[in-house]
Amino acid sequence: MTAPIAPARAGTSRTPIAVIILAMAIIETLSGVTQGYLTPLLPALGPVIGIDDPGINGLFLISNVSFAVMTPIVSRLGDSYGYRLVLRWSTVAVALGAVLMAALPSLATITIGLVLLTCVVGFIPLMMGILRTTDDSRTRSGVSVLIGVLMISVGFGGLIAGIVGAENPVTGFWIAVPVAALALAATFALPDAGVPSREPIAIAPLAACSLGIIGFVVALAMGPEWGWADVRTLASGVAGIALLALWGRLDGAPSGARRRFLDLSMLRIPRIRSITIATFCFGFATISYFGTNGLFLHADPATAGYGFGLNPFDIALVVALTSIASFLASLGTSRLMSRIGEHRTLLTAGLVLAAGFATMALGHTSFPLYCAGFTLLSVALGMYQAATRALSVEGVPVDRTSAAAGLNELALSVGIAVGAAIVRMISAASVTDAGKISEGGLWAIWIVLAAVALIAGCVGAGYRRGAAQEAAA
Repeated sequence: MTAPIAPARAGTSRTPIAVIILAMAIIETLSGVTQGYLTPLLPALGPVIGIDDPGINGLFLISNVSFAVMTPIVSRLGDSYGYRLVLRWSTVAVALGAVLMAALPSLATITIGLVLLTCVVGFIPLMMGILRTTDDSRTRSGVSVLIGVLMISVGFGGLIAGIVGAENPVTGFWIAVPVAALALAATFALPDAGVPSREPIAIAPLAACSLGIIGFVVALAMGPEWGWADVRTLASGVAGIALLALWGRLDGAPSGARRRFLDLSMLRIPRIRSITIATFCFGFATISYFGTNGLFLHADPATAGYGFGLNPFDIALVVALTSIASFLASLGTSRLMSRIGEHRTLLTAGLVLAAGFATMALGHTSFPLYCAGFTLLSVALGMYQAATRALSVEGVPVDRTSAAAGLNELALSVGIAVGAAIVRMISAASVTDAGKISEGGLWAIWIVLAAVALIAGCVGAGYRRGAAQEAAA
């Protein structure tokens, strides 16, 4: 892509930027709480609403698929119809989902509520659009604050939900309702920044993208349960990949004559391509480990040969406390990029993440050492989430800000799904007679994720070289 990139417009809002970022932080708290409270609450719902463990796993699958599908849709709507408008209606959808799940708990309403909750995936892309068109100079620092709020609200949202819903998990769903009301009110403090393109969304690539993501994610999620050679897994995976390839063909052409869903030609910008690949690898190597982390901390060393025998509350407390490290790392990422450069910051995040897995592996018999390793993972999590999200939009025209951020979110979601599938595959291949992951299986998981972390850092290290190539073009 050799066309010049339009600079961000100067802000015209009379709302102070500090007020804007504060309002955005309140909105992002809703995103963190609703994502954080699912992990402790959904597994405890079985006896309450009469569903078994496969049904609970199905709810998690619906949530994961909805996150991946809604990411590009909500982001693309923001560029077309206005960031604040789409953000407000997304907040309304999340609020309705939270109220529905808390007030009328049943399998049907919780399923619908989970789908509505996934509208939070558009919060950061839409708010980045508002930031970039209001005061582009504050985009990086604003994103750092938002990611920090997200990290800590996910950790403590899950902890608070676990405490409130200890006896009745449905009670835990109510903690999101007042947060949703505050978030909806906060949308009225945001400026109506940017000029909507009013560009209609192309239906064919939208359908190919959405159905392709569904097929691909379902195959990855259900492969360990169905079997990788099962006809359902193969059919879902092949259909998903074929539809995603069709989407790439429809949306990736350089010609501007064809209407698009997402402009995949943005990936021709070297730095956007570097950030997208790095985001995929970072997502693969971080969030996909959280399930294994819980299993390891809960395992009884007397029977499994490893672990620390922690109860669910203790595990939630560990995750909440380490989320403080993510929060602090995120807040400092903007300044770090200014001091040492974007490429060195991304490389550092990859090295810190790999060091975290090495520490957990080598010190897995010591609770302090294991927690130190998981804290390093949390530091890297805050660093890369703040860095990649801010950098994902810096090489695109202003009127494509939300779509570019959404493409980065999509890379993150797919990376998490692929990483989780690989972790489950390793786990399934190394189960002991007691039904636990073997110690050798854990070592394999740590080694694979550390290797992907190093790949993420190396890809991120090429960011500046990509920018230089773009300038040369």
